[in-house]
Amino acid sequence: MPDFKLALQKCDSYTPEQVEKAVGQLLKGLGGIERFVSPGQRVLIKPNMLTCKDPSKAATTHPLLIEEIARLCVRRGASVVIGDSPPAIFGRTESFWETTGFAAAARNSGAELRCFETDEKVALKFFSNGRELTTHVVKTLFRADVVINLAKMKTHNLTRITGAVKNLFGLIPGFAKAQWHKAFPRPEEFADFISDFAHQIPVTLNIMDGIESMDGQGPAGGRVVKSGVLLASTCPVTVDMGFCRLINLDPTTVPTLRRCRKLNWGPKSFAEITFIGQQPDEVAISNFSVPKTPPLSLIPDFILKGIKKFLWTGPALLPKKCIKCGRCREICPVLAINIGAEGAEFDRKLCISCFCCMEVCPVEAIEMKSSPLLSIGMRLRGLKRSLRKQRK
Repeated sequence: MPDFKLALQKCDSYTPEQVEKAVGQLLKGLGGIERFVSPGQRVLIKPNMLTCKDPSKAATTHPLLIEEIARLCVRRGASVVIGDSPPAIFGRTESFWETTGFAAAARNSGAELRCFETDEKVALKFFSNGRELTTHVVKTLFRADVVINLAKMKTHNLTRITGAVKNLFGLIPGFAKAQWHKAFPRPEEFADFISDFAHQIPVTLNIMDGIESMDGQGPAGGRVVKSGVLLASTCPVTVDMGFCRLINLDPTTVPTLRRCRKLNWGPKSFAEITFIGQQPDEVAISNFSVPKTPPLSLIPDFILKGIKKFLWTGPALLPKKCIKCGRCREICPVLAINIGAEGAEFDRKLCISCFCCMEVCPVEAIEMKSSPLLSIGMRLRGLKRSLRKQRK
């Protein structure tokens, strides 16, 4: 049986002293930073910079964790670049860096910040969803000797969780990411694309920031959870499987992990993981709310077209929060959003429920909502399951 190692380390807060100690213990179980980084090497740290929000919102990798990892690499004599590409940058990239704290992390550690939007691009060919695809990723990735994938522990309305595997999607710059949502509008197809793409990326080390995480309507507007844990592995799939283990989520219900299983990439079960440091039950996270699989994703296209008017799951506006900035309209890959008197207006006929609009909304004015008929059906389904449990 394959042996996939996953380091778990308890860490209750983002104080510099606790982060330094926890990261040291986390990496010690995997051989220390010296196992992964040598003097003179070029290191790319790829955090999660989804949106222009401060670290307290738990929507991005915390800057103190980025700073500590970067500092360790610099001390090893490596040159370090920190880079990511959010779904879209409205305004100056520097505003993202300052608000998220990434700029301070780079300054304090001696690392360089790299804007992926202006970086050279390299064509990457791979097969997904039955055909050969070509996407363009940042050249910085292929110039690096070491790639450290620094993900954030969060939920996702489309793929249930977003972790180490999906974090690599940020290597595709800016608006191009939204166009891949358009190419693969169904959740299963998009998840397959994400996993097939991530499988091509040469990652040295994967670390997940779960000191504070996000549940509910992630990845940008969910609830902040003080989960108090860091995860690390050489395999991104192992990290995401560990995430599932800690929140008591069946990994076979996560579409990206289902695809990884078919690719024979990473552990297929929790039993294949060797836990180092803390054991899962010591750092388990209770009452972590994960979005359900979009119910319409299981319905064939030819049927869905006829019933979409009555059965839908998609974005809905919270009018009192909307500031009419238009970012949702600009990011929408199918041009399904207009800005009206009350704010964002969604064309249900065009909407593909990719939720890119939710990711870029700066004031969390968009929520996931189901049509009345589908909501009734989901409540009845939940009631049926409850009755079955009672009988058992």
